[in-house]
Amino acid sequence: MTYLTLHRPAVNPFKFYNSLFTPFFERPGTQEYKWRPSADISETDDSFEVRTELPGVTKDDVHISVKDDLLTIKGEKRQEKTDDSKDYRRVERCYGSFERRFTLPPKVEADSIKAEFKDGVLTLSIPKPEEVKPKEIPIVAESTVDAPQES
Repeated sequence: MTYLTLHRPAVNPFKFYNSLFTPFFERPGTQEYKWRPSADISETDDSFEVRTELPGVTKDDVHISVKDDLLTIKGEKRQEKTDDSKDYRRVERCYGSFERRFTLPPKVEADSIKAEFKDGVLTLSIPKPEEVKPKEIPIVAESTVDAPQES
């Protein structure tokens, strides 16, 4: 069976080491939050579908590419121009660049992938290769061998 999977880079063996010393070198509140849009992956008999929520992102700020069976969605959510007369007490919306990667099944034709962007949702339709699609195998009934005919 072939699957479309979320690409996860190799684990960093120095992550624990880095987390021990990071607080000494960073001031509180200076850590940057990296925005990561959510994605749903579904499958039909003929294709995979990846739906990614990108609220506040324009079509022109999203780029999709395929290289070595790796589908990459990257882009940027730009911060709105703010009115300097307002004194913001709290800003919870995230801005900045993002990147999501998904490992495609082998032999997917990149040229056949369709992308649609509507109401802040990017939908990618990825047709399955012919050899991956399920095939129906007909069952042939056993025929009776020259049964004697009554006359």
